Amino acid sequence: MLIAIVAVLLSWGFKISTAEWMVVLGCIATVLSFEMINSSIEKLCNLVHPTYHPAVKTIKDLSAGAVLFVSIFTAVIGLIIFIPKILHI
Repeated sequence: MLIAIVAVLLSWGFKISTAEWMVVLGCIATVLSFEMINSSIEKLCNLVHPTYHPAVKTIKDLSAGAVLFVSIFTAVIGLIIFIPKILHI
């Protein structure tokens, strides 16, 4: 959430275009949505099998990996949008 707030403040401060706003907000929504799905999967796995199980570990790892994957791409998109604006200053 902190990074999302910083991204919104940077977007506002740099007066990004409407298209860039849509991309930034879409990225924030995607990362937060994946994180909610990941948390739901983890809670469900804990409910179904409260003790350690290798299949549950794999499911949780894949779910967390999906969040990491989308977060990395979101960071790259953020750099593509903001680095030129920062270098312009």
